[in-house]
Amino acid sequence: MSEIVSLVEAYLTAERDLVAAVEAAGGAVPLLDGRAVTVGRAEFDALLGDRRKRAWVLIRKQGPMPARR
Repeated sequence: MSEIVSLVEAYLTAERDLVAAVEAAGGAVPLLDGRAVTVGRAEFDALLGDRRKRAWVLIRKQGPMPARR
């Protein structure tokens, strides 16, 4: 169990660092393989607590837009 706790803490720290780096780079970072890294944000009500804010990183493949029907 302590290994899982340690991994979760490392993951959350890395995610915070990555969010900060993407925001410092202007909010969208293209990768060499055609993907792009962006940041998503949300605010939500926590059960039995205050409102919380959350940010996360999205990595998407950039592709052509489908034709409109």
